[in-house]
Amino acid sequence: MKTYKNILIKIQVLTVLFLLLSISFSCTKQRHKNETVFLSENGILLATKAIDAYDVLNTSLRTQSYDNEMIRILNDPSPATYMMQMNTVNAGFIKNNIEKQAAFRLFKKAFSAYNLFLDKKFDYSSSNLQNKIFAAATALDSFKVNDYFQERVQMLKKQVSGTRFNEKPAIMELSLLYADLWNADLEKLYLLFEADLENYKKGINAINNTQFNKQKVSNLVDKPYNNSDVLVNLYKLQLVKEKEQKTESITELLQNVSTGFEYLSDLSAEIAKKRQDTEKIHRLNEEFDALFADN
Repeated sequence: MKTYKNILIKIQVLTVLFLLLSISFSCTKQRHKNETVFLSENGILLATKAIDAYDVLNTSLRTQSYDNEMIRILNDPSPATYMMQMNTVNAGFIKNNIEKQAAFRLFKKAFSAYNLFLDKKFDYSSSNLQNKIFAAATALDSFKVNDYFQERVQMLKKQVSGTRFNEKPAIMELSLLYADLWNADLEKLYLLFEADLENYKKGINAINNTQFNKQKVSNLVDKPYNNSDVLVNLYKLQLVKEKEQKTESITELLQNVSTGFEYLSDLSAEIAKKRQDTEKIHRLNEEFDALFADN
């Protein structure tokens, strides 16, 4: 009788252990599925951030032209005969950004399709994922990032066009290609904004104080001083500070999107592996969320 009870207890313990293992396995599968869905959602969010960033970037580049013209006007010795010199130094950058922005809209559509592809409530074919990835890759045909960029683009298009389509490596390569596209001109842009800031500082400092309406300046500078020239100099300092803040804001925005692509590329690469590091995937998704939590 005692032996029978022992056997019964062992069976009950094994049953509980089996149930716990089943629940654990189910949770792991569910978490893995969720992490992949998070990847698709992060891709959509990052594409949106990039598209919006190009608008902000182009506005800033156009503003540079107006700021430079203002400096020339205020420092010109003969205002009565001054001819505007609005230059188009940044026109090439702006045109390039508009073209890239159009490509990133297709990148966003590809990740939206991936998100639908992962939704088990829908037939995966209804996402049209292959065509969306192919379209996003085709949009890269006109860009030359480095010697191997176009070769990788053509390989991705060939992979996506095949009958044996594997979405994970395709999404990984698409993420890597668009990360390269985003980062292609960043260093040039950082240097351009820093050079523009330095020129602005020199230009503001060179403006003769007689150019300013002292009464209006006193209303614009919230400092307890009487000397009108001191207030004008403080106003100049205020203009420089505002310019610095705008420059810092745009460079921070550009860097955040760049960092976001690092996370997205690492995420898609880890998910494409046969033996995934689920903890790493979870950590990268959390770091991505934290990056854009406040904006």
